[in-house]
Formats: sequence, C-alpha cells, structure tokens
Amino acid sequence: MDCDGLLCRFRVRVTPKAKKASVGGVHDGALKVSVHAVPENGKANRAVVASLAKWFGISKSRLAIVSGDTSRQKTVEVQFASDAELQSAMERLRAAAE
Repeated sequence: MDCDGLLCRFRVRVTPKAKKASVGGVHDGALKVSVHAVPENGKANRAVVASLAKWFGISKSRLAIVSGDTSRQKTVEVQFASDAELQSAMERLRAAAE
C-alpha cells in the first residue's frame, strides 16, 4: 500500500464470475478480490468497490478504481477519514497477505 497522508493506493487482482465472493489473499503482490458479477458494463468494477468498502468498513464513495478498468489487475485508491481507520486497514491488509 502506498500512502500520502490518508490517501492510499494499492493493487488488487480481480476474479469476476466467482462462485464465492471474497476479499483476501495475495496474488503477484496484489490483494485478491473475487466477485459474483460479470465483467461487462462495469458490473464487476462496481462489485469490487462495494466489496472493498464493506471489507474496510467505509463508504463506497471513498473508494475508486484509478487504473485497470478492463483488466484483472487494478489500482484502487482509498481516502481514509482518520489515522485510526488507516491503521485498521493496514492491519486487515497484512492479515489478508498471510
């Protein structure tokens, strides 16, 4: 995760059309995100944002996919509200990588 203050960016590896939606694990240095949605008309991207927002416990409006709209590899940007929220997110990411 690359952070500038409370604004952070990290990579995700998306698996669309998954049987089980989940967030966790690492693939090639990126957080793995599996979603039920199909990769057409932005459905999978919206599902990724919703899944990550729920996982971090923040609103969807504070998350954005900044690159990789049509790729499985995406860069996500998150605006955290406080240092405590950022630290909680870092702990979640570390735990997911184990």
